[in-house]
Amino acid sequence: MLRLLNRVFVGPFYAKNAGTFLVFILLAFGFLSAVEHKALIMAALSSPFFLAIVFLFWSLYLLKTTAFIRQELTAPEHLFLQTFWLVPSLIRRAMWLAVQIALFFPIILYAGWMVQIAVQYGQWESLTAIVLVVFSLIVTGAFLADYRLRHPNPNAFHLPHLTLKLPYELFFPAYWLRHEPLSLVLTKAFSGLLLAGVCRLYPTDDYDQRLLLIGLLLAILGHSQVSGQISAFERKYLLFLPNLPLSWSQRFGRYALTYGILWLPELLILLRNRPATIRLDYLGWLWLTGWGGLMLLHGLAYGRTILPERWLSGIFASFITGLLAIMFGLPVGLWLLISWLGAVGFWYQAFTRRMTL
Repeated sequence: MLRLLNRVFVGPFYAKNAGTFLVFILLAFGFLSAVEHKALIMAALSSPFFLAIVFLFWSLYLLKTTAFIRQELTAPEHLFLQTFWLVPSLIRRAMWLAVQIALFFPIILYAGWMVQIAVQYGQWESLTAIVLVVFSLIVTGAFLADYRLRHPNPNAFHLPHLTLKLPYELFFPAYWLRHEPLSLVLTKAFSGLLLAGVCRLYPTDDYDQRLLLIGLLLAILGHSQVSGQISAFERKYLLFLPNLPLSWSQRFGRYALTYGILWLPELLILLRNRPATIRLDYLGWLWLTGWGGLMLLHGLAYGRTILPERWLSGIFASFITGLLAIMFGLPVGLWLLISWLGAVGFWYQAFTRRMTL
């Protein structure tokens, strides 16, 4: 039974969030040396406020895993799991704990590193807090999963809502906001905070425009899972879409508007945090390049069955290639052409292949 639970929850969770994990790993360990990262951990261990921020991020991760389990339990193909509540309570809760430990494996690894440093420097209060918080989060996640299993349709108070006729371009943003709000918040928070942080670095030292391009590259890769979410949304709710009499350019335009809406907050963040040494028109070109990058990722993933490990390898290779190109001074105008021409080319190829099947 535990193997089945791992195949239903653990494997799909890591596959769905592979791009996000990769970007976090690259950001945490690709730009900081081991000494610098150790210094950050020491700062967290010696500062209750900083440590509380770390715990807050771990709590958000718990919400993400809980939301994923809730979504999978209500999925039509997983309704057979409702019989799981017939398993004796002690065994069932032990299995949920095992699932939560597997889902929390990245947090457990990082917490273990923090515990090792805390022991080395005698930070016993912080060590105790880390162990208690991780244990509490795992137990809470297991309890919430078991509660959702035993209460698949809980009674809830629903506020009256206003019915609006949405254009097609807002279908997925509205669905993302309503049904997967944690994924939306984490994706946009990572992208927005990254761009804002890169902009705030400019007054501290002498940086050129390549720093903004690196931040943009990471922000784009942070959205690498969105194309898969849109495809899954269409397969579940818009089965009639491939049969509509729309040309490839009409379909491309609609997707472009959808991604433009999703990418709009980054424009506001760039304008709000614009460094004094960066021209306003350059930020415009930068934002358009990011928009094209999202469309390129969509064109690469649309209509294709890509194994998660291959997609993860492609994202990693894209980061390394893009970083090298930025370091060698590839200008933003060329990035803009590459992203949009690549998006159009891959989309046209995917559309024509789909029409010939």
